[in-house]
Amino acid sequence: MATMTETTGPEPLGICVVANVAEETSHGEGGLEIRQGLRHFAPRAKVWIAPPAWGDGGERVIVAGRHRGNSRRYMRIVIESRFLVNFRVRAVYSPALVRALTQLDPGEEQEFGARCLWPPEQAEGWARSRNAPTMEARVDGQRDRVHLVTDPPPMELRLDGVTYYLAHFSAGGARYSAEPPPVEPSPTGG
Repeated sequence: MATMTETTGPEPLGICVVANVAEETSHGEGGLEIRQGLRHFAPRAKVWIAPPAWGDGGERVIVAGRHRGNSRRYMRIVIESRFLVNFRVRAVYSPALVRALTQLDPGEEQEFGARCLWPPEQAEGWARSRNAPTMEARVDGQRDRVHLVTDPPPMELRLDGVTYYLAHFSAGGARYSAEPPPVEPSPTGG
């Protein structure tokens, strides 16, 4: 149970990254099947995200939230982070939520809960990076490497001490070249 302080009320057990389930999610071959929310969570449902457990860059995340069919208890499930929007950091006060996120037994959340949640700097950075729109970028001469850049992409991309210039971008991504863009002749006044 969260401890009480005299002036501020309950003391948080830790902090966590929070997000909402997207209104519409795409599934199936080619993403052509559109659903409202997810099977287990309604659209806009608030979910609490455990720190990344795999080395996939956070593409799949462990979340805890209230199930679409039973809003009284928290459930824990692995989902793709692309189904989530509006990432932010919030304090955790509920021992039941800590148990759901960390799979601790009752009573252990006081002792271990804060350590099993997010370090503050990591949580802020992760939430901020998830809210920034990104797109794939390819660099001429690097066929097998895909980079993530902001959307819209920057005019210049610096990799390993080399500057690459934006050559083309569309909904499919951006392409960079080592060749600088052509210089437009200045109009002559007359």
